[in-house]
Amino acid sequence: MRDTTCLERLSLALRTALACLIVSLTTLYGPKPLKHLTTFPAFSYLTTILIWLSDAEPTYGEVLKCCVDVSYATFQTTAIVLVSVLVVGPVSLGNSLVAPVAVAVASFIVAFPASTSLLTKRIAFGQIVVLYVTFVVFNGEMAHVFMLPVHVAASTALGAIASLLAVLLPFPRLAQSQMTKGCKLYAENALERLNLLVEVMMARDNTTAQVLTAKAASLSAAARHILKSIKIHHERLAWERPDTRFLRRKQKHQGEKLQSTEFLMRGMEIALGSCSSFPLGMSRDEVTHLLEAPRTHMISPESSAPTLKPEDRLRWLPEAGSLSTAALPVCFFRYCVELFRGDVLSVRQDSKRVDRDDTHQEHEGRLFTTKRVWDFLCVWMARERFVFAFKCSVSLGLAVLFGILYNKQNGYWSGLTVAISLVSGRQATLTVANSRLQGTAMGSVYGLLCCAVFQRLEEFRFLPLLPWIAATVFMRHSRVYGQPGGVTASIAALLILGRRNYGAPTDFAITRIVEASIGLLCFVVGEILVTPARASTLARAELSHCLDALLDCMGSLVLCSEQKNKPLSDLRSKQAKLNSHVEALERFTSEALTEPNIPFLKPLNTVSYNKVLVSFSKISDLCLYVCDGLTNLSGAQPTLEFPWENITQDLKVFKEKLHSSVKCLEEIASTKTRARLQKELQKRKICHDVEAGTASSENNSNVELGPSQDDAERFSVSFVTLLKEATGKTSGNTAEQVAKNETTLCLSSLGFCISRLMQETICIVTEITHTT
Repeated sequence: MRDTTCLERLSLALRTALACLIVSLTTLYGPKPLKHLTTFPAFSYLTTILIWLSDAEPTYGEVLKCCVDVSYATFQTTAIVLVSVLVVGPVSLGNSLVAPVAVAVASFIVAFPASTSLLTKRIAFGQIVVLYVTFVVFNGEMAHVFMLPVHVAASTALGAIASLLAVLLPFPRLAQSQMTKGCKLYAENALERLNLLVEVMMARDNTTAQVLTAKAASLSAAARHILKSIKIHHERLAWERPDTRFLRRKQKHQGEKLQSTEFLMRGMEIALGSCSSFPLGMSRDEVTHLLEAPRTHMISPESSAPTLKPEDRLRWLPEAGSLSTAALPVCFFRYCVELFRGDVLSVRQDSKRVDRDDTHQEHEGRLFTTKRVWDFLCVWMARERFVFAFKCSVSLGLAVLFGILYNKQNGYWSGLTVAISLVSGRQATLTVANSRLQGTAMGSVYGLLCCAVFQRLEEFRFLPLLPWIAATVFMRHSRVYGQPGGVTASIAALLILGRRNYGAPTDFAITRIVEASIGLLCFVVGEILVTPARASTLARAELSHCLDALLDCMGSLVLCSEQKNKPLSDLRSKQAKLNSHVEALERFTSEALTEPNIPFLKPLNTVSYNKVLVSFSKISDLCLYVCDGLTNLSGAQPTLEFPWENITQDLKVFKEKLHSSVKCLEEIASTKTRARLQKELQKRKICHDVEAGTASSENNSNVELGPSQDDAERFSVSFVTLLKEATGKTSGNTAEQVAKNETTLCLSSLGFCISRLMQETICIVTEITHTT
């Protein structure tokens, strides 16, 4: 898989170098009319790099969409500049103080609409900077004022056309082919994980099983990246094949099928990871036969494993008398295998009827709250758009102002540095600025070295660009530099080696580094003005939101167990809410890793937060498994009577304990300073020092913050006992016995999911308590 990734990146590097080579040959050796029209080759390079390096895996559909975005940005900028020329006049725009104001106003107009893409905004920002700074350079005294936007538009179009040719030559890089490769990679990944699961089940001791489980976890992370890539490429099919716009809702694409497969694979991994002792007492032939259905599904997704006869299914399913708390993970593993086979209760007609009823009631609830949600979203989106537009306006205006004051002739580069750095959401500001500055310095030094080597061969100075562009593509995927460092490193070298008649390369390189530093300083100021909160502060706040969403999930789970006919849409919506907060917490935690430590402020314990994230992700998956199990039970015939009132009572007690501890932990997690934290602990009489991990000597009694692992163990024992009592009261023929064992399997897997959910919740509470 690593070899395939390296080959894909090498292919992208060669295509990016080809696009830059087309721009270089056109601007240096092209026809004179074309060279006279494209008088801003630097912006041609900028457009090409933004198209190829802003996206991780550009295809023909994505590049075509980028060309449309570039065209829209060009028309938008041309209209704004022409209106400003007619209203203010070119002479006034040539003033060093008026031009930055015009840049700020135009940037606000471009940034405010929510319908335009980020690439459209960045290209428009860059064009605005080039146009208004050009007015300042010539003091507004130009023979053909209205030809200036035409020259900028032609230079931009050259970069877009070069990118389009590079993605088509020597053969098109299509999203459909990338999806096919991704599906093949995922099939290989899933089969390898399945083989590892076989080895885990046959492990002779716990240590061997843990090592194999860790390998499976690393493969699972790689599978998530593959599925994400497949989803991205599927969205781009609409630009390559317009007919997919009409078929998208009717046909289930391959990516969604693979998501279902990954859902079951994660369940099997969670099940084996919960086993307390190894070996499991199964022979290799039994394990091979057990995993026949998943293996058949992965080799050929369209085919299905053969349906077993009732007699065979009776031997296949676990007996109720053999149930124990240690056997619950194995039962859940068998349940996931049955979902692969397709012989479980979920394929019955009654289950489909329940799903339709849930969908109907969910639709009525959505209609009831549509107006309130729409009004809230309108207000929120308007505020977000205004904040982003204000940030762009301030950053670009200040960058152009100080850039012109430092060096009038090279005042473009400070504004262009900001133009390619702005994003609509949060980003690691200091990390991005550092990566861009390092990339600019590295690219400039490389350009100067090549100028010294090719001092007598000036006509061939563009040749060293090709390996450097290829190297920056790999820099773009590195953890050290990332996308910001790769983009600026390539642009810095292109501006020195890909142009002529700009003066001494050394003087230009030094001036541009200073201008880039000015632009990055203004970029940091703008980001801090708009989003002053640190990532660690936002992570602590998001952790509180995750805990609240977890409480909501537990409340919905209690209602679902209490009211068997209640639609499961509420639990699914709460799970989606929890999943969104977990994703936000993951972003803030990764950003907090890169921010500097500030005295008197408590740093974020990223190790503990990563552990909490793992538990939250498992809880999110377990909620979906619970929904699936409850749906199957709702669609099944009542072959046995299970005392749900006892389970509901246990869940209510657990939820009450969790509620009190979560409210306490939310206030502790949001505390910023150590002194205030100690006061909060003394006020609540908590005997643990959550920072040092030691016990306090002020209190002699241990105050239990919330539920413990004993609660989850008691729930598992109680669930198994009740299930045995319920199954012992029923008997019948073979068909009835199969139905009873199917229901037993579904109930035991449901009990495992709820018990495991409780255990992960306790792990979260314990981790926050001791290491917040």
